[in-house]
Amino acid sequence: MHIVDEPIETVHLYVVREEPKRPYTVLPLVAACLCLLAITGLAVYSGEHPAYEHQTLTVPARFLPPRTFTAAQPIIPTGIKNYPATTAHGTLTITNGSVIAQTLPAGLTFVSKSGVSVITDQAVYVPAGSADGFGITTVPAHAMIYGKKGNILTYDVDNVIGVNIYIRNLDAFTGGNNSRTVTFATPEDKQTALLQARGILLSKSSGLHEPCRENVSGSSTLHVVWVCRYVTYKIPAFMSVTAIRLNGKNLIIDVLFIAQPKRYWAK
Repeated sequence: MHIVDEPIETVHLYVVREEPKRPYTVLPLVAACLCLLAITGLAVYSGEHPAYEHQTLTVPARFLPPRTFTAAQPIIPTGIKNYPATTAHGTLTITNGSVIAQTLPAGLTFVSKSGVSVITDQAVYVPAGSADGFGITTVPAHAMIYGKKGNILTYDVDNVIGVNIYIRNLDAFTGGNNSRTVTFATPEDKQTALLQARGILLSKSSGLHEPCRENVSGSSTLHVVWVCRYVTYKIPAFMSVTAIRLNGKNLIIDVLFIAQPKRYWAK
């Protein structure tokens, strides 16, 4: 009888209670979808509303040849002045053929051939005639009516006082005018025309330029000339200009542009 020495194997058994299966839920899936939508929305919003940076640049100005612009604007008069009618004035020549000198009072009235009455303005001494000729003197007079009708022609007055005193006008009477109303341009009218002409030139000369040199001439029509020197410049194409001003020979430019992503290099 053989006794075989075989190794003895010990087996350990453990009894574990099986856990019950949990019911299936969609909450994690919904949460994942919401996160995906939020990321997508953020990406779209960022694309439509990029982050802008503001910067002020100093850029050399490039001056172009001068350009000339002209505008003509009539001056419309609004001033009104009334002139009353005036009387005509002139001189009467008095000739005395008598050997007796005479003094004629002021206010003597004479009727001309055209029917206009004239009156002497002052008393006058008329010397006597002699062997050397008639005694002659003159006296100022005026027409007794207002207006141009009183401007009588030469020799329109040809009257005789008594036998030896002759009264004539050797020159036409002048200064008689009818009443009239005259319009004239006021300083305000000229300023209005100047502002209107400047408005026309402002629309013609749009663009970046130095202050224009102005020349104004004309009386009834205002002629305004602008000589403007334009300016150009160069900036990167991705920049958008928001404001610009000329400072001497440089331009001060405010720009907006989309911020470029910063790159970081890691070793």
